[in-house]
Amino acid sequence: MPFIKIRNKKGTANKFPPPGYTSWLDFWEKKKGMGATKCEVMLCAKKPDVGGHVIKVGGGKEEYILPMCYGCNNKPEDEVFKAWDSDLVAVE
Repeated sequence: MPFIKIRNKKGTANKFPPPGYTSWLDFWEKKKGMGATKCEVMLCAKKPDVGGHVIKVGGGKEEYILPMCYGCNNKPEDEVFKAWDSDLVAVE
C-alpha cells in the first residue's frame, strides 16, 4: 500500500459536501464505509476533527477528502506531508 505526498488545498472553507452528507468527514466515512478514528496524516495520531481537502503533489488538480485533526488541516498550502493513497476519497 503506497503512501503519497499531499498538501492542503486552500480556499475550501466555504465548500459544502454533496446533499445527503452532514460534513466532509461524514462524506469520507460514508464513502469508505467506516468511521474515522484518527487523523490520517502520517505520523499524526490525533483524533480527526474534519474532512480536510487535499491534493496530490504532482498529481493535477483533483481534490480529495482525508480525515484530519485541526493542526494538520491548518498546515500551510505549500507544506508537503504524507498519507496512504487508499485513505483518500475523491471529491465528486
